[in-house]
Amino acid sequence: MHSPAHTLVRNSALSMLSIYLFVSSEALSQGRQSFTGLQKLSAGGAAVTALAVNLRTREIIGDFNPDARMTPASVSKIVLAAAALERFGSEHSFETRFYATGPVKNGVLKGDLVFEGSGDPSLTNEKLWFLTTDVARAGIRKVEGQLVVNTSRFGAIVPDLDRKLAARRSRHAYDSPLSAAAVNFSVMGVVVSPGALPGDRAHLALEPYMLDTTRIQGSVKTQNGELSRVAVTRTRAGAHDVFTASGHVGQFAFPTRVYRSVSDPDEYAGAVLKAFLEKEGIQIGRGVRIERSVRRETGRPLASVEGFPMGWQLLGLFKVSNNFIGDMLTIQLDLNGNKNSGATLEGGAAQLEAYMSDTISKAPSSLKSNVAGLALQSGSGLTHENRLSARDVVAVLQRMYSNTREFPAFLNALPMPGAEGTVKKRFQTEQTVHLRERLRAKTGTLSEPHDAVGLAGYSRLKDGDWVAFCAIVNGTGKRPNVGIELARETIDEDLGQLLPPEM
Repeated sequence: MHSPAHTLVRNSALSMLSIYLFVSSEALSQGRQSFTGLQKLSAGGAAVTALAVNLRTREIIGDFNPDARMTPASVSKIVLAAAALERFGSEHSFETRFYATGPVKNGVLKGDLVFEGSGDPSLTNEKLWFLTTDVARAGIRKVEGQLVVNTSRFGAIVPDLDRKLAARRSRHAYDSPLSAAAVNFSVMGVVVSPGALPGDRAHLALEPYMLDTTRIQGSVKTQNGELSRVAVTRTRAGAHDVFTASGHVGQFAFPTRVYRSVSDPDEYAGAVLKAFLEKEGIQIGRGVRIERSVRRETGRPLASVEGFPMGWQLLGLFKVSNNFIGDMLTIQLDLNGNKNSGATLEGGAAQLEAYMSDTISKAPSSLKSNVAGLALQSGSGLTHENRLSARDVVAVLQRMYSNTREFPAFLNALPMPGAEGTVKKRFQTEQTVHLRERLRAKTGTLSEPHDAVGLAGYSRLKDGDWVAFCAIVNGTGKRPNVGIELARETIDEDLGQLLPPEM
């Protein structure tokens, strides 16, 4: 039974988030319902797991193959967010620092300037400006030695297939590489601004600055009107990342920004830091050096900056399903890794599996399952090797619901259908539109080598009870391509039937 304080937190979170739901638990208690649409997909060759549970009464509202483990895609982020909140807390942030290895005489640093990467997923241009202006305030105008980028907090990162391919060529931002020293989510912004007249070449630039390690090329034309359509590909050519832009921009359009992953996160971080320092009037005498090993002595502190708190990180993790944040936080979970080799993605994944096993062992009887077959190789879900069932995911949702301290941040990060994130355009039919005011949920989608579609989250009932739900659809050898839109629509329609509007 929940304490008054627990109930107060629930009601406060509800008021703050304006979740007004119109289904009574009494209506749902008249008998268990099934996911009828998902059953039809299963009969047609798809693999399905689904479960919806009243978290107070522990009543199963609907289920279908709830213990079948399959690829959850980005629904995996539910487990990661819960584990990260319980490990760090919603107010935790990662601190990034600069050190000097020698004295400063007449504006000259007689040594190296050391950047110590903390593995902060939120280290972006704003934070880099804070850091580099503080270095300038220390009176440094020239670094006699090198700008050293220390990446030792993380060990060797074995990239997944998408990131391996992206090292050579990328048309995306989601395949950005990982590093303790990574900045700007390991993506580069290409800024395209219209020319003065139709037919003029548009202006191409890189954000925040042109770098020693990057080039931009291509031709984008200015045309009448306000509509823009720009495509960008990033390739690796020798010692440079080359961004190639094509398409058109409207004469009266605002600048268009397109983000693409970089090939080498450490090289990119060093080049960006060097550019920021030079903008502050600081010369780097001997260039940039990447350092993998742990320093015995860091030197004299010069500047530090706190990243955005964990609650903020989860907004990006859930609302835009940022895979970079997901895998960076997964690595951060490996706090017990070898200090001489750094935290790893594999170590973080092992922590996620341990968290999931602990969750299952502590779950109420209706949510317990066998841990055999459980697999979490990636916190982002950017792999088909993750294996979770609907019962597994609902057990995590139940655990977070019971966590008085962290549940508000967890719930707040989940996007609302019709309003934000990856569910903004969901639940538009007559059967489902009422759920736009009731649900907060995380999506999951993969397409190769087979479809994987999921949705998991919470709904609130009229009498104050909460429902946790999860539904996952996978393609199979018999039917690898279920149809992503069909799977999404079927999940939504089934939830509309399980959680109907008030009669």
